[in-house]
Formats: sequence, structure tokens, C-alpha cells
Amino acid sequence: MLSLRSRLDLAPLFAALGWIAACGPSKGETDSTGEPTTDTSASTSGTTATTSGTTATTNGTAPTSSTAPTTGDPAACAGELAELMQGHVDPPVPSGLVRCDDGVIHRVEKRECLVPAVPSNCPADASPDGCLSSDDCTEKPFGSCQRIIEFGGVAATDTDTGGGGSDVLCTCEYGCSTDADCPEGQICRCAGPELGNTARCIPAGCTVDSDCPGEMCGVAGAVCSDGLIEALCTSPMDGCDSETDCNGDMCVIEEGKFTCNTWACGRPFIVDAAPVTAPAVARDDWRALVAAPAAAPALRARLRAHWTAIALAEHASVASFAGFVLQLLAVGAPPALVSDAQRALADEVEHARIAFALASLYEGTGVGPGTLPIGAPAIAGDVDAIVAAVIAEACVAETLAGLELREAAAQAEDPALARLLARIAADEQRHAELGWRFVQWALGEAGADRRRAEAAFAAALAGAEAAVRDMSDRPGDPELRGHGVVDDPLRAAVWRRGLDGLVRPAAAKLCAA
Repeated sequence: MLSLRSRLDLAPLFAALGWIAACGPSKGETDSTGEPTTDTSASTSGTTATTSGTTATTNGTAPTSSTAPTTGDPAACAGELAELMQGHVDPPVPSGLVRCDDGVIHRVEKRECLVPAVPSNCPADASPDGCLSSDDCTEKPFGSCQRIIEFGGVAATDTDTGGGGSDVLCTCEYGCSTDADCPEGQICRCAGPELGNTARCIPAGCTVDSDCPGEMCGVAGAVCSDGLIEALCTSPMDGCDSETDCNGDMCVIEEGKFTCNTWACGRPFIVDAAPVTAPAVARDDWRALVAAPAAAPALRARLRAHWTAIALAEHASVASFAGFVLQLLAVGAPPALVSDAQRALADEVEHARIAFALASLYEGTGVGPGTLPIGAPAIAGDVDAIVAAVIAEACVAETLAGLELREAAAQAEDPALARLLARIAADEQRHAELGWRFVQWALGEAGADRRRAEAAFAAALAGAEAAVRDMSDRPGDPELRGHGVVDDPLRAAVWRRGLDGLVRPAAAKLCAA
């Protein structure tokens, strides 16, 4: 259950914009779900409104199971197709999924996953606080001990920082052999290159192409997730077929259709189109604390890995805000926005120092950042491109991060840690407000294209929704909550409340202003 603090602090987040009191749906601006009425997936006169792979009518008739046509043969690739092969099998065998030459991935047939429990990739010196081998994973069938992947694909570091042990943590993942091993409404996705690290049951609105007359049973991934995570019949209402339609971004499933995603995990520092962080190294000068809450030995390695990953992300955010300051100057932003961006940069330095300090204290020796690859500076003067990035990184990601940190503060049992996390949450709220204020200024004063902003919001929200679904399916670790760490199921609940109660209505009102 979410804490009372998370519920009470939703509305004040955008008080600085001056219209949060009327931030709910307004007549003519959004429909009953909080979506803009211009969304072509919904109407008000008895036609279907799609949500997460199902359809429901607005005139009270029964829902159907797919947005695809109900007659005809499934569509076929316009050109050549390539089979996606199962991993850990020699020689490789097909997975049942294929890629068309235009990039569309779809499921042509049901295939048995020959390796439902992939070999463990947990190193011999992994922390004993998690599983150490697949022999430890017996709670369900097809258990496999796998190293934990955190924060959208950034693996917990395995660098020995001087404390005598590895930072690698491993957890049990449970696979599947056929669709029969999965709950209703899910299919079994095999492990393999381009498929995912392990065999896994994934949500599905279809099982094979033949379920989708005139269309395909498309399969998509998402940011902050492992491989392909959802299947759905393609539809003429889709915004994309594959990454080739999205200028390098992912084509993801959201609200019953495929749409381009531009959402990212947090405010990343991008070099050559990919987020980067510095490596963790042994050093003492980035510490900002002298004491950490007491933790049982079994928890210390997990807390150390968590705060190391957080610290490296905050450290990279310093560079991200430095680039944002230059972008503001490049588009002629007012001094208040530039000044607040500079302040946010300084905030991120302090956040990184606090997180490195916690990592160091749980490690037993100093942990700090190594050198950060910065690449060639890219100062974009395209206001629409900057708006799209700010929508994804600040309006969505940092808004959710602020709510998550408030929940972490509410869960923390140590009063000093709770106060510290609440202070950082307030900083992140200001950073999110800065992003919303910039978008408001860009749309009103700098000539930014409102339709492109609406598309950027739709893509960012789609990415966040996909991440929520993925996190909801992951195992929780409630033991860490009292130490100010929000585990995946709780994070999914916080994000869900933030998306539905704050981000969506605020985005609708901003774009309609």
C-alpha cells in the first residue's frame, strides 16, 4: 500500500505552473480516462476505445479480445523474413518469432522453449545475499539464478572496490517451456539473442498471427525491461511497425496499439545516442556522510549495489544538466530557467555525493566515480527536439522519480535517512517543475510545435506504462523498504498513481493551453 505522504504530495508538484488547481480533465480537453480527446484510439459514439490490448465499447456492448479485423488471413511480411533463434541450443532452433525485413517482429507459430531454465550467469564471487546457483531456485519450475539487472539494463557493478567482496547480486528467475506454463493472457517467450536473457511468460493479446486476421501478432520490447515483453495484434491505428518508423527509438505497445517511445530511465547523459555513466572506483572524496543506518549483514551488499547504481546515475545527471544549460542558452530561454538549471546541476552533485557516501558506508571503503565519457558536445538549437527530450526526461521521468523518493522517505525507518530522502525528493520535484516550466515557455513563447509535444508526451507515457507493467511482474524485496529502497512492485504502484493522477492530466492541460 502506498504511504499517505505519496498521496498528499501529488497536487503541489506543479503549483509553480499556476494551473494545478484545475489540473484535472477539462471539458473539451480530455476524455473520461484523462486522455486528450484528439486521441484516435477513443471516441464518444459507440465505437471502441482500446486499452492494453483489449477493446471496450462506450455504448455498453461486450468487449472483444483484439483491435484487429475479425475476418481474413493474417498479413505476411512484405519482403524477406529472418527467424529469431532460441539461445543456449546447439544448433539453434527457431523460437516461433520472426522479423520482417522492415523490422516488424511477430509470432508465426507456437514453439517449445528447449531451455526453459537458462544456465546461471551468477559469478562464483557473487554476494551471498542472493541466490548463488540455480540449485537455490526451487520455488517454481524452471528456476535459474541470474545476476540482477538494475535501472533499465545497467548491471550491478562487479568491481571489487576494496571491501573484499563482489558487488554482484543474483536473483532467481523462473522460465517456461510452452504457453501452457503461463497464466491466461500470457505466452511463453523463449530466451535468445534479441528475445531476452531468460525464457519468460509475457502478456499477450494474441498467441500467433492466425489470431489476427488481416494483421500480425506483433511482439515488442520496452525501455527498462529485458528483451521482448508483450504481444498484441497489429492494427491500422498503430503509430509504428518497428524501430525503423521511430528514428531509432523503440516501437512499443501502449493502450492497445504500437507507438514510438522516447521515454528513458531517469535523466540520462546521452553520448552517441546511448546513456552513459562513469565506472565506480575506489576513492573517498565523493562522500557526503559519515554514518549510515544500521543494516543486517545480509542486506549490506544489496544496499551497497543499490546506492552505487544511484550514485553513478546522479553523477551522470550533472553532465546532463550542464548540457541542458547550453541548450537553454541556444534557444534564448529566459534567465530564470537558466538560473534554475544551474541550481539543479549543483543539486545533482550533492545527490551523487550522498549516494556515493551511502555506498561507501555499506561497502566499508570509499566508492566514487571514475572518468565519465562525454563524447563530442552536442548543443541542439532545435527547440522541438529539446522539448521532446525534456518531456521524456523531466516531465515524466523526474516527476515519477520525485514521487518515488517521497515514498522511499515515507518507508525509511531511520529518521535521519527519511529526512535526507525527503530533501532529495524536494530537489527532484523542483527539477521536474523546471522541465514543465520550460515546455510551457517553449510552447507559448518560443514557437515549439504543439503537435510534436503531444506526440512526445504520448511516447514518453507509453514507455513509462510499459515499465510499470514489467516492474509489476518482477519479484519484490520488501525487506529493503525500511532502508529507503523502493522495490519493483512498490515502484510500479507509485508510478501508476503518478501517471494517472498527475502526469496525464497535467500533460493534457499543458498541451491544450
